[in-house]
Amino acid sequence: MQPRESRREVVIPAQMRSKGGWCDVTIRNISPHGMMLLAPFPPRPGTYVEVRKASLALVGRVVWVKGKALGIQLLERLNFNALLRAANESWAASQARAPRATGQDAPAAAAPPMHATRYPLLGWLLAGTTIMVAGICAALTLWQI
Repeated sequence: MQPRESRREVVIPAQMRSKGGWCDVTIRNISPHGMMLLAPFPPRPGTYVEVRKASLALVGRVVWVKGKALGIQLLERLNFNALLRAANESWAASQARAPRATGQDAPAAAAPPMHATRYPLLGWLLAGTTIMVAGICAALTLWQI
């Protein structure tokens, strides 16, 4: 039996794509060939997923799920430094977008959280439908004048 690879505890927010689309996840530990994530709706074991953090994309297969936690076996060896750089790159970008406080004692405002939607076209569909209904109402109103 092979010894278990060493794990490194982390807390890194990221995004994961599976068959169900994109969702926000938290990377909780990493090893050279895998990682443990927390996800609101973990995909089933055997599902291939993509995990993104800033400019870094990692692909792997879900090997276990327990509650909201899941283990992923990566297709390529994980470069710890690249993941930590991506986490810092993302943090630096969020700090650059955050509004600056004006007073010396005023707390700096945090950037709003990024939310991935499970159905990205739904928003466009609702917006288009609203515009179409407004156009029809306007046409009917002008026609009656």
